[in-house]
Amino acid sequence: MPERNIRLYLEDISESGHAIFEYVQGMSFDEFCSDRKTFSAVIREFEIIGEAVGKLPDEIKERYSEVLWQDIKDFRNILVHEYFGVDLEIVWKVIGEELPALLDAINEMRKRLDQL
Repeated sequence: MPERNIRLYLEDISESGHAIFEYVQGMSFDEFCSDRKTFSAVIREFEIIGEAVGKLPDEIKERYSEVLWQDIKDFRNILVHEYFGVDLEIVWKVIGEELPALLDAINEMRKRLDQL
């Protein structure tokens, strides 16, 4: 199977991140927790983000070392393998506190790649 272009992985991350924000827009934490469809969709998008991060070349991860790449992959692994132990409070916190910075970094990477 041919390797995908790095731009496609960055696009996957960006699209999934923006989808998460769209899914939870206007929701409170309690509403999020009681809406299985929404929290399931959010978890799936985080899985996609983690998979795409895992496919990024090491040189990109080194160049953008401020991004906690391993934490993103670890979060994905928890969501996939510990589904019965997923803490929605942590998911909610990641949405509000971590995801915006990741998307900013991904946007910057995409801009720089477009300039090459």
